[in-house]
Amino acid sequence: MKTLFAKVKFTNEIANKKQGNQDSYDYLTFFEDLNEGDLVVVGTRFGYTVAEFIEYSEEKGRCGSYIVDKVDTSTYENLKERQRQIKKLDRDIEERAKKALQRQRLDELAKDDKELRTMLDTRDSLFES
Repeated sequence: MKTLFAKVKFTNEIANKKQGNQDSYDYLTFFEDLNEGDLVVVGTRFGYTVAEFIEYSEEKGRCGSYIVDKVDTSTYENLKERQRQIKKLDRDIEERAKKALQRQRLDELAKDDKELRTMLDTRDSLFES
């Protein structure tokens, strides 16, 4: 395994405060397939924390710790997208059910009210044309 040099930035506000708000940090890594923006677990003097991979570097810099692992967020992102779709469907179903119930109620009332029946029929014909 080849040791590479990498630059990361911390995304965690607490880690940023403890580290002194430096823009990027140097780390060693064995991972050769990291892309900008990938989340990685890194060792710090305070323990492990999550950082964002910036780039590979030609220079060692001040690195003494390693990138421990790459964070796989795909399952989380998929679940989040499913939840978003479910909420949208729930809203759409609710809206459609309200319209259907309202129309059902209007049709029921129109059985005894000829003027209402005429207005509903006129409205329906305007939608069809």
